[in-house]
Amino acid sequence: MGLLLSRQLSTADLKAHQSATGLSYSQVEHLHARFQALDRKQRGYLTPTELLRIPQLAQNPLHRQIVDGFFAEGGDRIDFEQFLRRCAIFLVPQFDSVPPERVDNRVNKMRLLCQMLDTRRAGFIACEDFRQAMDAYLSSLPRTDAGDEGAARDIEAELQLLMDQMFEGRETISYEMFEQRLSSANVEGRLVVNKWLVGPNGEENGNGKGHA
Repeated sequence: MGLLLSRQLSTADLKAHQSATGLSYSQVEHLHARFQALDRKQRGYLTPTELLRIPQLAQNPLHRQIVDGFFAEGGDRIDFEQFLRRCAIFLVPQFDSVPPERVDNRVNKMRLLCQMLDTRRAGFIACEDFRQAMDAYLSSLPRTDAGDEGAARDIEAELQLLMDQMFEGRETISYEMFEQRLSSANVEGRLVVNKWLVGPNGEENGNGKGHA
């Protein structure tokens, strides 16, 4: 299958991918072009290193967790179909017929966030892994001029509040409990994956309409 990905997608390919994801032909074609640009050796798959060639992703403070989410099914490579399914979670479908599993796409986003934070592939989220991810995220946010010491105190206070709210003293938490406690959180704003799906000329998912 992998070697076939060096060619353009056929109408049958587009129709199948559209039916599976709810994305339009132009959205699928855009992601296929993105995949091909990253797959420089035309092997038909991507590795974590190749995903990190996307500058916007490499600069994201949660880049390691985002990449882990793409490889949550195990292994160190993903083909175009797997890449497309992951990207589709963040994009607004432009096709009239949306698959049942995409009706509540927020559920998919939250489950992917769980997989991103479950860096041990244990089926649950460890408190220490969550803390490291949130520390990286909070440290990247712009701060008022309170000095390094004041900024560090602010980050530590925010981290402690998050830890108390999410874990309540536990060392681990299940995906289901984590998702419940994130029910009012801005998951889309934390992931900002759609920003690195934008092409080199600024076009987004092939038609300029889709977003996370």
